[in-house]
Amino acid sequence: MARLVLINGAPGSGKSTLAHALSDRTPMALALDIDLIKHSIGGWEADPIASGLHARRLALALADAQLRSGLDVFVGQYLARTEFIEQLHDLARRHSASFHEIVLDVDADHLAMRLRQRVQSPSRPEHAVNGRLVAPADASRLIASLTEVRGRRPDAVWIDANGEQEQTVALIAAAIR
Repeated sequence: MARLVLINGAPGSGKSTLAHALSDRTPMALALDIDLIKHSIGGWEADPIASGLHARRLALALADAQLRSGLDVFVGQYLARTEFIEQLHDLARRHSASFHEIVLDVDADHLAMRLRQRVQSPSRPEHAVNGRLVAPADASRLIASLTEVRGRRPDAVWIDANGEQEQTVALIAAAIR
């Protein structure tokens, strides 16, 4: 059975990195990076909200094709509201795929450190852009923004992501077995 795995969490918590690490362990799995799609849309900076919503529509189409082929999808995306989560869940249901909703739980100090590191040594092209949108001082606010998700999505599995990447990958892998 195909799986659609959503890895949610604050910006800088490692969602995309973890999605890629998990997809590397699964033949033909897709690590679906919505931010990368958004940043591939011409002129996205002029209207980041519209381009972000369009990137989500494109991501749903890609995930649909992947699940139709019976293959896994790993989505790393910061979602403080539940509408897109519900769209992903519905998509998994339409394909009789399992849906796993993971939320990365990091403390504010750890997140602030990661955001600082990302600005100082960006490991992906979009980190330079993201560094202008969120700062280390935003860590507490970003973590608090996920409170609504915790209340509205009680089946989501919260994973401690304060440790090393390999430890977090192992925790997610165990949760989605």
